[in-house]
Amino acid sequence: MKSSQLISIAPVLLLAGLLFVGCGKNATEAHEEEVPSGASFKATKGVSLTDETRKILGVEVVDVTEQKLSTTIRFNVQVFGEKHLPAIRADDHTGCDVHGSGVLSPDKAAILRTGQTVQIQTQAKESFAGVVLVIEKAITSDETEIIVGITNAATKLKPGDFLSAVITLPREQSVTVVPHAALLHSVDGTFVYAVNGDAYFRTAVKVGAEADGFTEITDGLLPGDAVVTKPVETLWLIELRATKGGGGCTH
Repeated sequence: MKSSQLISIAPVLLLAGLLFVGCGKNATEAHEEEVPSGASFKATKGVSLTDETRKILGVEVVDVTEQKLSTTIRFNVQVFGEKHLPAIRADDHTGCDVHGSGVLSPDKAAILRTGQTVQIQTQAKESFAGVVLVIEKAITSDETEIIVGITNAATKLKPGDFLSAVITLPREQSVTVVPHAALLHSVDGTFVYAVNGDAYFRTAVKVGAEADGFTEITDGLLPGDAVVTKPVETLWLIELRATKGGGGCTH
């Protein structure tokens, strides 16, 4: 894919607001200022752009693909003072001298196993190796306690410290994925702008795991579909302009 023309965000947003001016009272003024009326919107089709406007906005499109996307589980851990005494498998946590406790939803806790590697990071971005020591029974219907051991950390961490924990789990089967940049998060849900002929149609999706710059799509897209990765927010502004403030500009 060829690199697109880079433009600052201010002109992009201004253009998104003016693309429909030609449909309103100031159409003559818009043409005199040579503002391109290069976008249109239909509820059944989506946002359509002229070639010129597409180039100005730097539209980028990628295919929806399949990958063996790792499952990444993130949660917060608080250090407590008990020093670790090897009780599970010493070879899994040699050097572990600090304990931390965090909580996960039962569905995420269910895919964890004792002995799995945990990447620990302090608020100052200092990293430590860790391991899952104990997966407690669910505390409530919404929380399961996870006890982690942290290696060679006794002199650097103290009880009460809050840490970030990340567990990355490989996946055997490929799943449908899109780049993070393709997603539009709104109060109404998560969407992508899928290629629909010569237009871009806002499509609701359900998402799963995230890793390596990609997000799993569990519903709403199929491999081989194509989605916009840039500029998703501008397409959304164009659609809003047409539906909320553009009056009859939906042709």
